[in-house]
Amino acid sequence: MSEYIEIKGLENFFKACNKLINMDKHGESIMASVGESIRNSIVYSFQTETSPFGEKWKPLKPKTIKQKIKEGKNNGILKRDGGLSDPNNWQIESSKNHVKVFNNIQSKKGFKYGYVHQRGNRKRNIPARPFLPIDKNKVLHKDIRSVIYQDTKEFIQRIKK
Repeated sequence: MSEYIEIKGLENFFKACNKLINMDKHGESIMASVGESIRNSIVYSFQTETSPFGEKWKPLKPKTIKQKIKEGKNNGILKRDGGLSDPNNWQIESSKNHVKVFNNIQSKKGFKYGYVHQRGNRKRNIPARPFLPIDKNKVLHKDIRSVIYQDTKEFIQRIKK
């Protein structure tokens, strides 16, 4: 299993950008902005306990809530210790032609919390609670694409002056 999910849906847009501006010079700034848009969507999903597509996450089982209360943990969904839901744990690495938005929170045994909760896991009886703004085909949500298009358009207009 890959450490990263490659997001689709912006390839043609960035090809067009490359025709308008020098992406070798300005690509990293654009990609950092893309990363911030994706990160903001992720943070919002944890705040609202809703997927970026507007679907409420499956509620916690009463047994899980009881256990969290007993242990003095946060009783929000996917917020037990705060590692996955903490905005400060979501990092952005950008270069001139790609961006990574990631959270490396995992158990001592290497269990990748984020990936499992995004997709769910039947063997572990974990329901999918998607927080990444991508569909099942790894295509970026249209609202996030729209924000990226607008931010990039404004950036290009600023540097073209």
